[in-house]
Amino acid sequence: MIHHFVADEYVKNVFQIDLEKLKTNGKRVILTDLDNTLVGAAVKAPTPEVIEFLNRAKELGFEVIIVSNNNKERVSYFSKDLSIKAAHHKALKPLKLKLRKILKQYHRSEVIMIGDQLMTDVLVAKRLGLYTILVEPIHLHSDENSTKFNRRLERFVVKQLKKRQLPTPPYLD
Repeated sequence: MIHHFVADEYVKNVFQIDLEKLKTNGKRVILTDLDNTLVGAAVKAPTPEVIEFLNRAKELGFEVIIVSNNNKERVSYFSKDLSIKAAHHKALKPLKLKLRKILKQYHRSEVIMIGDQLMTDVLVAKRLGLYTILVEPIHLHSDENSTKFNRRLERFVVKQLKKRQLPTPPYLD
């Protein structure tokens, strides 16, 4: 079970992701978390840098899908002008149900999950057999209470990963 908390890649932010390499390796679908992955939780709309990143992904042929545990209003407002394939709210990560529905139309080897939490994003993606990229959270001080709880659990999990000499997020070392 502990291996479900080991991401395939660790990067500081989404802008450090090598999209060309992913494309070369057969990836074509990006599932991405929203809050503290693309922007801070208090940021209502995409920043110019996020728009540029998403446009670059689309230019390379990626389908981009936002998968967030946040509410419909938040996700809809953020994604309304992005011209992405879809945006899903209340994904209930780390539960697999909603992501399974999304994945029905793709081969799992083509899909990557980008997120900022081991306890939700990495865990659900690994349980579904997806490639995972963990980014450093953008603004920890804006986390909701449930996320703050998850962050405490993350520290415990990282201790277990270290005991087993498994890779850990650099920002949690």
